[in-house]
Amino acid sequence: MTVGVFVLGAAIMNFVVMPLLIHQRGTVIVPDVRQMSEKQAEKFLARSSLEMVVERRDHHPDVPEGFVVSQRPRANDSVKEGRAVGVVMSLGARTLTVPDLKGQSLRQGELTLHSQKLRAGRVARVLDETDVRERVLAISPGPGAEVAEGAAVDILVEVGGRPRRYLMPDLSGQDVLFVRQSLEKRGFRISVVRYESRRDAYPNTVVDQSPKPGTMIREGDPIELVAAGSE
Repeated sequence: MTVGVFVLGAAIMNFVVMPLLIHQRGTVIVPDVRQMSEKQAEKFLARSSLEMVVERRDHHPDVPEGFVVSQRPRANDSVKEGRAVGVVMSLGARTLTVPDLKGQSLRQGELTLHSQKLRAGRVARVLDETDVRERVLAISPGPGAEVAEGAAVDILVEVGGRPRRYLMPDLSGQDVLFVRQSLEKRGFRISVVRYESRRDAYPNTVVDQSPKPGTMIREGDPIELVAAGSE
């Protein structure tokens, strides 16, 4: 009985366990070489007894030129030593030319940018006290500029109509960044923000303004702010 068990155990070792151990000695785990430069990736794979093969080079908006975008087999896959790992290398972001949007409506301009694989960035409006239709006056970067695919283009739009009038509020004690964002969203222009040393006020809060509180102002008028600086 004992001899039979021994023979069975030896058979399992020779025909099952040993082949598995020998097979495992010839396998490696594929490292993650994405975001590495071509030379770094090649050296990293060589340390794991793997070969690197560049399958193709493509433009990519987020991965710099000369760096790995993707790999095949995937990272952490188990493969045999000496196997080739295919990689896709980045050519960097595709360069595009900014189109001329002057005279288009804002919607038309946005569609034009989208068709060129660009996008609208910040939109500023100026008021013309006539019945002029909405139209693009200028863009930044300007027409003909070379930019990366997906880049934002800021747009200045002219709109017709009479400016609305407001009573200038008292901004004292409010956070200067919050005030600036709020006013600019309502069509006002913050022309100057100055900082002065004030012991009686919290840093970055408004301590003075022009126009003064209670003054009638028009949409688009410039506003100057004075904020308490940090000592």
